[in-house]
Amino acid sequence: MTRLCWEAMSLLDVEVSAGYVLHGEKRRLVMPRRYQLEWLKQMNMPGSGVWLETDEGDFPGGSEKFSERVACMLNQCSTLANLSLRENILLPFLYAGRDVEIVRATEALPEVARRLDIAEKLDEQAGERSTYMHAVIALARAMLMCPDFIVVQDAHSGIQPHRQNMFRHLFCDVVEQLGAGVLYLSASAQDGSGLNFCQSLEFASAEETL
Repeated sequence: MTRLCWEAMSLLDVEVSAGYVLHGEKRRLVMPRRYQLEWLKQMNMPGSGVWLETDEGDFPGGSEKFSERVACMLNQCSTLANLSLRENILLPFLYAGRDVEIVRATEALPEVARRLDIAEKLDEQAGERSTYMHAVIALARAMLMCPDFIVVQDAHSGIQPHRQNMFRHLFCDVVEQLGAGVLYLSASAQDGSGLNFCQSLEFASAEETL
């Protein structure tokens, strides 16, 4: 059994109860953006109380094994303007420095790009891209990683209305194909992700509950 787990923790002025996501499950935490960022910060800090539980052992957040098996899709944070789309998509593999994984991802990229309809754009400089393209690049990375879990930060927020449905279908199809567990961080319970969540928990600061 593989689970993405977290201990009870304080996110600024909000107390988040302990929980987990099983491989293949989809859970949502509804919280304002600043709490999402704090969650992601803690997830990537060793000893912060977030870990991956597997048959091979437990891997703490921030560790190499954790990063290999948990992909992150961050809202509008997927590109470096001076790199090409190809380089942006492959960046996590280049940073990791594992030659076998770099070769595998490079060979798989053309088919991923074709499916996401960006094959002809791969060698363009990223520059200032739309929210939609940020989301597509993040999705391409997740497809190449084939992770056990995907932590998603408001993937659909800010995407132009005429492209939201297109991305929603791509995102849901990829999640189902990968069979990955999903922890979806959203600012709204009406985010229109298209996913069927087995649980949705909502957190608000003391100010917002008054």
